[in-house]
Amino acid sequence: MQCAICENRCLIPENGTGICGMYTVNDGIQMEKYPDQYLVVVPSEIESMPMLHYHPGGTFLQLCTVGCNMRCCGCVSWVITESVDAIRGALHSLTPEDVVARALAEGCRGIMFCFNEPAVSFLTFKRLASRAREGGLLVGCASNGCFTEEAFRDLLRHIDFINIGIKGSSDETYALLGARSAVPVFRNLQLSIESGVATEVAAVYVKGREDELRETARRVASLSPDIPFQLMRFIPLAMADGSQEPTVREAETLCREIGGLLSYVYLFNSPGTEHLHTRCPRCGEIIVRRGFNGPMCAHVTHWREGYVCSCGFTPPFSGSPERDGGAQVLGYFGGYKTIMALESVQTVLAFLGEREPAVIASVLQRILESGYIKGLYERGKRVDSWLEIVDHYALIAGREAQAGELRAFIQHHVSLVAEGARAVTHRPRVYFSLGHPLIAVFGDKFECNLVELAGGHCVNGEIRRDETPGMTIAAETLNRLDPEIMLSVGALGYPPQDYHAVCLQAGLDVRAVRQGRIHSLAPYNASGRPDWILGFLHMATIIHPELFSFDMEMLADEFYRKFLGISPGPDGRRRSIAHPRVLKSRVAFRENEPLPGLQLTSA
Repeated sequence: MQCAICENRCLIPENGTGICGMYTVNDGIQMEKYPDQYLVVVPSEIESMPMLHYHPGGTFLQLCTVGCNMRCCGCVSWVITESVDAIRGALHSLTPEDVVARALAEGCRGIMFCFNEPAVSFLTFKRLASRAREGGLLVGCASNGCFTEEAFRDLLRHIDFINIGIKGSSDETYALLGARSAVPVFRNLQLSIESGVATEVAAVYVKGREDELRETARRVASLSPDIPFQLMRFIPLAMADGSQEPTVREAETLCREIGGLLSYVYLFNSPGTEHLHTRCPRCGEIIVRRGFNGPMCAHVTHWREGYVCSCGFTPPFSGSPERDGGAQVLGYFGGYKTIMALESVQTVLAFLGEREPAVIASVLQRILESGYIKGLYERGKRVDSWLEIVDHYALIAGREAQAGELRAFIQHHVSLVAEGARAVTHRPRVYFSLGHPLIAVFGDKFECNLVELAGGHCVNGEIRRDETPGMTIAAETLNRLDPEIMLSVGALGYPPQDYHAVCLQAGLDVRAVRQGRIHSLAPYNASGRPDWILGFLHMATIIHPELFSFDMEMLADEFYRKFLGISPGPDGRRRSIAHPRVLKSRVAFRENEPLPGLQLTSA
């Protein structure tokens, strides 16, 4: 039987499946394999979908199933789109009435299907959408837009808003992702706009494909220049090639160029960017102010009353903003951070040697059902409590012995540093940023506590914190803190030279900038995954080079061989080491060499 839901138009054999693996045929009837079953159901801000011009700051019940009808390299949701066999056991059944009751109880304005493609759970989504609307709720979804025309018209009758993710403008690009053509996506985009459904576009920016993104913008602008256009700066997750990641500066330059075609262009996955705000297309005044809030997410912090600019212009928005800021995406629960948390569970299991899909599913199911995931953020702030998390996963998976070996390795190396740092007479003032120098890491987070263990004083703890996700600080605040060393968590699109340039542009006059003591921990991790121990050892060498000189290449090789059975190779910058294709094939990989501290003089 030919499936008529998406443009893959799979021929599904009796008792078989198509490309997405989510539909089968029994007695000549197509049906879902996992009807009314969900992986994640959590209230969140609509900006975590993301939608920017629809009920800003509004709380919506965010949900997903598993699977996808495409295979995008670097997918932020790979853990639920490419690991269906590993996590299908973590799905839980909820009737449409159950979901609607949950949304109403949580005070949600509506329901949004995201993280994975709604086409693979189309029948479930339609049942839910119908019941939700009967209950007075708004309904929307994020989709790659590769529905057949008939199915998409059916979808539009059930929803109020949609974010259509466009992967490129050429058939060649879509062929690489397992799709037939780009034509259906732009056709469906036009249908969505004509239907009156609130429509926004998310377009991936892969370095080297600027011309294709420009063409995408031109085609969107030809339908309407007022369509909110979200430029998603590519981050090399999963098995993606790290050389495809553009810097934030490169992405901002492209945003400004595309802004000549479209009135509302936004930049995601870029800490510190000014391109998340809604500006008046007439005078440039900021009408809605937003901040970076993790991958694919934003957070509304301020707006002009009625969205009216002081010049009198009013951009197209639907719905009034939520005064209390909605269900903020804090910690590891809500938005795409929930998916990243699930990936972190699978990653820890990988380091414990667990590859069996049924066992992985069992652990994820226990974590989700027990609500344990909600406490991960607090539990993961210190070494001892982080090790307890590992022990918890190991107990469920029956991997206590392997957890003991990991614990011994980590505790041994932490003790080496802690003992050496105990005798220091000077604890350098260290500032930790999330890519951009003015996006501060919360002072109580894991990486900041590691600074203290390594013999430094983390000045982030001196910054006054509110409950807003992320912590954007003023240049004056950082100047007052006067750090001797500035550390950046990973690259996050700011190479050292760009980071230093931003420091100068922001008017930062601190010892770290003057003396060139600016360091990225890339390629080493500093929290979450078990290989944070490598980031910690690298950090100790940076903070106290007179005490520590760890051979990071040798330690990385020892660590990954011992706990993953793989050896660093010449390629694979910042890939997800728990990705199933890495673990299955045991392909060699290697992260980039650590970046030395800059030797720069102040301008």
